[in-house]
Amino acid sequence: MSAPEKQYPFFHDMIIRWFQGELTTRELIIQLEATLQPEPYEPGFTDPVSLFETALEAGHPDHFFEWQDYKQYAKDTAPTVNGLMHQLKELLAGRQPLNEFMEWATWHNMDGGETTSGAFENSNIEYFCLIFLPLHYQQLNTAFYEKAGDILARSNDTTYGAFVIALHLLLEKEHKSLYYFLTSYIEGHKTDAELNQYLEKKFSHKLPAFRYNITTFPYLDALHTAREHKSDTAAFMQLMIL
Repeated sequence: MSAPEKQYPFFHDMIIRWFQGELTTRELIIQLEATLQPEPYEPGFTDPVSLFETALEAGHPDHFFEWQDYKQYAKDTAPTVNGLMHQLKELLAGRQPLNEFMEWATWHNMDGGETTSGAFENSNIEYFCLIFLPLHYQQLNTAFYEKAGDILARSNDTTYGAFVIALHLLLEKEHKSLYYFLTSYIEGHKTDAELNQYLEKKFSHKLPAFRYNITTFPYLDALHTAREHKSDTAAFMQLMIL
């Protein structure tokens, strides 16, 4: 007796879970191979979405057209916090190569890096995927991903201003830059206007949702207090570690 044919919701759920991160590319391919006859997957050359759609069109044309209709207006095809955590877990466990993680995390940039207008679960992980990873991926190592996981896991409860600073503090070069600037500020050698200029240069982005300046920086009052009392810079920076 042959197995019952998979219905459209099965395939819909499969690709949505990849978009959101609950399936890595490797896990998606395994499911595809068990139900359809996809073309061979070549990391770095094969687009997982095209692979899925081509296999679905060949095996189930009706399901393919249902998916195409849905995709035009879909609002659930961006990474979620749980999905991002799954992808990181598989990366750190060695079950997903870095290039496949990067491909999944940054696929929204294929349209030129335009913002997804809130399709992500929160603006913090949208910033991480759309902007931070493409800008800094060459500096990121296993230690970074291990530490960043905790920050990303709490991203729904973290302000954008604090999230951006916390991520950059994990990068040695950015940590040193911030340390030296804040030391100069606390010692009275820098003004608020210069602080604003520094923050804009370091952390702001052209997309309106990801602008950064002194009003976004959530530690301004604490920094003013640190300057008033000539506090230790390292002690102040502990406030910014999430």
